Amino acid sequence: IIPAIVIIFKTMSGALAYAIILGDSFASMASLAGAPTLLRSPNVWIGLISAFVLLPLCLLRDLSSLAFGSILGTAGTIYTALFMTLRYFDGSYAAAGAFHSAIAPALQPKFVSAAAKPLLNAKIFVLISMLSTTFLAHYNAPKFFTEIAPDSNGKNKLSRFNLAVAGGFGLAAALCGVIMGSGFLTFGAAAQGLILNNFATSDPLAFIARLGIAVSVLFSYPLLFLGLRDGVLSAVGLGKAAARNDVHRLATILLIALVNGTACVLKDLGLIVALGGAVLGSTLVYIMPALMSLRVSSRQAAATKAAGIEAPGKLSKVETGFNYFLIGLGAFLAVVGAATTLAGAGGH
Repeated sequence: IIPAIVIIFKTMSGALAYAIILGDSFASMASLAGAPTLLRSPNVWIGLISAFVLLPLCLLRDLSSLAFGSILGTAGTIYTALFMTLRYFDGSYAAAGAFHSAIAPALQPKFVSAAAKPLLNAKIFVLISMLSTTFLAHYNAPKFFTEIAPDSNGKNKLSRFNLAVAGGFGLAAALCGVIMGSGFLTFGAAAQGLILNNFATSDPLAFIARLGIAVSVLFSYPLLFLGLRDGVLSAVGLGKAAARNDVHRLATILLIALVNGTACVLKDLGLIVALGGAVLGSTLVYIMPALMSLRVSSRQAAATKAAGIEAPGKLSKVETGFNYFLIGLGAFLAVVGAATTLAGAGGH
């Protein structure tokens, strides 16, 4: 039950972050387009998108129908990485840049010397916490594997699954590195939790970047929401009833209302991502897999001990020690990452 609870809260914090991004992105685009004041409110967009886009998408049972949207979202993320790299090199947001005066003083680039604030400091654990969120997709792995097409022989799906995982994680790592690096090099300490909020609404290329990220999040939200809905239904004893349309629809409506309604109140994206990654991400990435590995090995050993044979898949001493190391590492990152994140939030 503990892994299920952790997954519920982790997917919920992820969906909350996505809702905040959607609200901010569309509000900024509406401002550039000269839309009425009402449509420049992030909360209005969260409500509209939740009702007319996210709800229909989350009601879908077949993830393959999201494939085209995911391709558009990936293209949008790649464009954003290229756009941010361009803006770093062309100096548009530097002190004498074309858009420097077009953003609020709090968003303008701010850099401190390495002597005043060393590069390696306690806030590195906030970054590690965020990375735990970035590369977390464990809860959807069974669903992805089930729906992936087999190879040409119609048998082996594992090789295709491994290729998809390696390619997806590799591309995500490259894009995250470029966006994170160019964002920090452009704005320094003024970088916001949603980095696109640093860019001027009058910047036409930033408009396209916001649209690209919005599309990416729109089609990623249902994948994250799937893990949340399945986890909640399982936790309340309705896992087997999830196939019923009434249960499926009611759970989807209630959870979207809860999560996206909360996004209308909580706005600190950086805090949500960092704290969720520190406590929940570290638990799912490091602690739970190691505990499950040790538990399975222990059960296998107990089941075969009476027969006088060696348990299949028995862990070596090195593997056992590595699992305990991961548990300790996860606990350390969870505690230190959460403490550093909360301390930073209290200092603002």
